[in-house]
Amino acid sequence: MTGEHEFTSEEEFRGEAEEALVDGDRALDAQEISAVRAVLRNRDFRTMWLSSLGSTIGTWMQNVILAAFVYTVTKSAWLVSLVGFCNLVPQLLFATFGGIIADMFNRKKLIFWLSLEQMIGSLAIAWIVRTTDFSEVALLLAVFAVGTGAALQGPVFLAVTPSLVPREQLAGAISLNSVSMNVSRVVGPAIGAVLYVWIGASWVFVLNAATYVIIMVGVTYVKVPTFERKVGESKLDRLVGGFRYVRQDPVVFRAVLTVFMFSMFCMPFVVLYPAIASVDWSVSTKSTLYGLLYATFGLGAVIGALSVGTVLAGYKIEHVLRVSFVLFGISLAAYITIRGPAPAFPIGFLLGFFYFVLVTSLSTIFQSRLDHSIRGRVSAVWMMCFGGTVPVAGLLAGWLVSYSSVNTVVYFGAAFALFLAWFADLRPPEERTPLRETLRR
Repeated sequence: MTGEHEFTSEEEFRGEAEEALVDGDRALDAQEISAVRAVLRNRDFRTMWLSSLGSTIGTWMQNVILAAFVYTVTKSAWLVSLVGFCNLVPQLLFATFGGIIADMFNRKKLIFWLSLEQMIGSLAIAWIVRTTDFSEVALLLAVFAVGTGAALQGPVFLAVTPSLVPREQLAGAISLNSVSMNVSRVVGPAIGAVLYVWIGASWVFVLNAATYVIIMVGVTYVKVPTFERKVGESKLDRLVGGFRYVRQDPVVFRAVLTVFMFSMFCMPFVVLYPAIASVDWSVSTKSTLYGLLYATFGLGAVIGALSVGTVLAGYKIEHVLRVSFVLFGISLAAYITIRGPAPAFPIGFLLGFFYFVLVTSLSTIFQSRLDHSIRGRVSAVWMMCFGGTVPVAGLLAGWLVSYSSVNTVVYFGAAFALFLAWFADLRPPEERTPLRETLRR
């Protein structure tokens, strides 16, 4: 099949597509290898997957180098936090709206025009930062524009991609989406760091703008399947239903609360990374070494995601989650304690590894509790608490740094991870009851 697979109803397709969206952090296990090969023989999926991979590499290249450039020029952790906030907060504000327009308009045209909007925004960023005496307001507005396009395009793109394969190949498609996301986190920063030294930040952003052309050309040649639209429940009702489900299921509720607190209190170190490298390790943010350090963290994340479905598959996933929180906290504390880049490589790898082990484990537990008919609505809540929280946390961290220090903020995140190791008891209530009764005695 080459993308002509049709679903009998929107609800049937929506469940499969939204499952693929949330399972973006899912690991590739050995049982899915043959499915992956079959998926890659699908011309339409292969076209979109390769287009997405190229564009995502460019996106990570721009995000990492933009933070490094801003910090190099201004030495302001606060401004770096503002840039990160403007880039990611649209996910909190507009991702749900992106899902709505995906059902209202032609999805191929939406992907094309939203890619064009992001390309123009990236070119604007390149123009603004061509000198060190740039307008901070103009830069923040351009970054917000690119982030808005990405937030609107994400649900549209991720609704199209899984529909390009027959249902029996969906697992392979999900796994390849996970690989694409994780590989781009390694390749993008590494390439960006080299190019930053050779041609400067502005031209790096021009090259990122060019990667959007790949998406625009690719989607033109893809056949997107159609299905019958279901008239009835409003989008607002669907979202409210998701919140109700989260509140009623104790495991889902605790999983969502855990990912919210993790993103809010433990993840600011990602936004503050340029300051950590510059102040603690004396590494110039305009250097190949900086990009390699970031790429090492990303490589650890790739291995961590793969490990959950392979070497860690024989362990109870609830235990893997809690242990990974402890080891993440220890690794984060060590990361901010070291002085010099040499130990940052192995510790950064371990930090990325445990980060993605816990994220993948948490997502897997969350997904296993969802009823298929409610999966999309609950997934919207998960996305808001996970992706939408990071920019708010980064902005808050940048403000706190001005009153304390980068180390203080990151140490707090490491300590909070140890608290989450206790809090994230995601066993079903019936399995936790004996322990509570034991404590009462």
